[in-house]
Amino acid sequence: MSKFFFALALGAAAICNADTVFIDNSMAADNKSDINEYEERFAIGPYIEFTNIKMDNVNWDYTVYGRKYDIEVNNTFTFGGTGILPFNNYVGIYAILAYQFLGVSYKDRNLKEAYAVQEAMEIEYDGWNVPVEKDDIEGHHKIHIALAQIGVDFGVPLYSNYNYQFMCKLYGFVGGITGKTFFQNDSKYLAPAIWGYTYGAGLRVTFHAFTLAGGIRNTHEYFHTYYEQPISDKKENEEFMLDFDAFLQPYVSATIDLF
Repeated sequence: MSKFFFALALGAAAICNADTVFIDNSMAADNKSDINEYEERFAIGPYIEFTNIKMDNVNWDYTVYGRKYDIEVNNTFTFGGTGILPFNNYVGIYAILAYQFLGVSYKDRNLKEAYAVQEAMEIEYDGWNVPVEKDDIEGHHKIHIALAQIGVDFGVPLYSNYNYQFMCKLYGFVGGITGKTFFQNDSKYLAPAIWGYTYGAGLRVTFHAFTLAGGIRNTHEYFHTYYEQPISDKKENEEFMLDFDAFLQPYVSATIDLF
């Protein structure tokens, strides 16, 4: 019995002298600090822009066989992925890889005359290798665009807390755009590269590894192409130039830190 009480006394002494263990279930930083600042980190994630192109902001030159055309442009939203690489909490670079769709309806400005000219060509060429077909007078292009954007963003944290790994930041950005067009239907035009620029402002909220950002942006895009096989003596007689602006387009992205 004395051995039992001796063992019990040793166990009680060990418990009394053991270090107290605290379990922290909060979302705070591993090591709290009143000196350290929360720092943005490299992050990637999905991106969507609620693009809406208005014809008032579209310039074009659509010509077939030297005849001028009217067009109408419609589009889908622009969506893809984005990445952010901050140098510090004030300046960084961003990149976006995205997809955009344009639908372009076209028609000769004088349809009656255009069809009369086309019918005369049918007779002249006996229906073989007619330079202007009926689909060239009035129709629709489906244009898929792969876009790449890269630029600089700059801003000022409105609030930052290292201990809870939180930051709310107001920022602006400016960047360049490049990409490639792909005509879905059987188009006689070459599929050109597309160029442009963008600028805007937004709000970025970061909590631990997750970031949600949103804002508005202005975008300018341009491409210029010609027939792959010209049907007249000047290539400018068969050209398609599209130059448009999209103002105050809202966007949103959600990213996660990689390290």
